Amino acid sequence: MHDTLKFETFVDAYENIFEEYLSSVVAKLPGENEDYRAVQNEIESLYESYPGVLGIFDAEKAAALSEQECAALVKVLLLKNRLTELEMQSVYFRGCCDGVGYLRKAGYGVRFADCAASNHL
Repeated sequence: MHDTLKFETFVDAYENIFEEYLSSVVAKLPGENEDYRAVQNEIESLYESYPGVLGIFDAEKAAALSEQECAALVKVLLLKNRLTELEMQSVYFRGCCDGVGYLRKAGYGVRFADCAASNHL
C-alpha cells in the first residue's frame, strides 16, 4: 500500500468549473436514461394538453388555472421532482465512479465492476 496519498478533490482542483461538470453529467441523461426521457415526455405532454400550466411559471404576469389545470400543475411539479431525483442519482453515481477511478489510479486496486454494471462510466 502507499505510505501517503495526497488527496485533492475534484472540487478543490476544478471549483471554477464544478457546476459545468455537474451540468455535463445531467445533460447526458435524456440520451442515456429511458426513465428520464419518459418523465420529460410526460411533462411535455401535460404542457401541450394544458398550456395554462406552463404560463404559471411566468413571474411577469398573474395566471388563473382551472381545476384540471391545477391537477396538471401538481402532476408537473411531482414529475419535475422526479427529474431532480434522477439527476441527483446520476451525479452521485458519477462521483462514486470518479472516486473509484481516482483510487485505482493511485494504486489502490479498486474494481470498476459496480460502476460498469450501472452504466455510469
